[in-house]
Amino acid sequence: MENYLILLIFHLIGDFYLQTIKVARCKNAAKGELCGECQKCKNNIWFNGEYLLMHSVLYIVPFLVLYFVAGWKSATGAIAILLATHILIDATACYFNKKMKQTVVFIIDQMLHMGVLCVILRIFGFNCDAGRYYEALKIVFLCLALIMPCSIMINKLIQDIYPNSNETGMFDVGSMIGVMERILTVVFACLGNFSAIAIIITIKTWARTNDLKETEFRNKYLLGTLTSLVLALLIFIIYNEL
Repeated sequence: MENYLILLIFHLIGDFYLQTIKVARCKNAAKGELCGECQKCKNNIWFNGEYLLMHSVLYIVPFLVLYFVAGWKSATGAIAILLATHILIDATACYFNKKMKQTVVFIIDQMLHMGVLCVILRIFGFNCDAGRYYEALKIVFLCLALIMPCSIMINKLIQDIYPNSNETGMFDVGSMIGVMERILTVVFACLGNFSAIAIIITIKTWARTNDLKETEFRNKYLLGTLTSLVLALLIFIIYNEL
């Protein structure tokens, strides 16, 4: 399990933390006000190949560590498969982002990537001998999963339901509050103090009392808060099951 967990951590770093908002938008050929005078994306194209390739190359950077823990043939084979499948999966995701709800595409996209990691582990059988660092690896996975992947999924969900909503950045106040909320939720869940989670939601709601008078904001607030809470608890369950 620790070997798969290592590959999963590399995946999270490459797919989320080495991909900027600009690369994600341009990869999907999502034209809008943020594009300015840029004319690189033509009408009716699925994706921008330049940014898709840029993201895919950056994605495999964390996996270069495999050269230090496996034979060069196994590492090269695994990285080649990862690069090819990532380009294929992301190009397909870019197409379906224009046809389906982004949240559904995002979930399927991540499931496919995780499936590829399983296949690679089965084919090449890496053995990193990291058993003594397993608890540390679990904590790294927990932290990585709670921050950007959750923020991106919540953002996509809100945009699917409210298409006119502005896309939020990772360091917007709302996103940072959500990150802190998820971290505290998991911390209190680890301590078995689930009642404290209710206090977090209460304080957050009290702070936005005036804004909650507006119907659309109230709906977005409830959607984002409850989704953030559910994702935090799901990640906590996965953390316990690892």
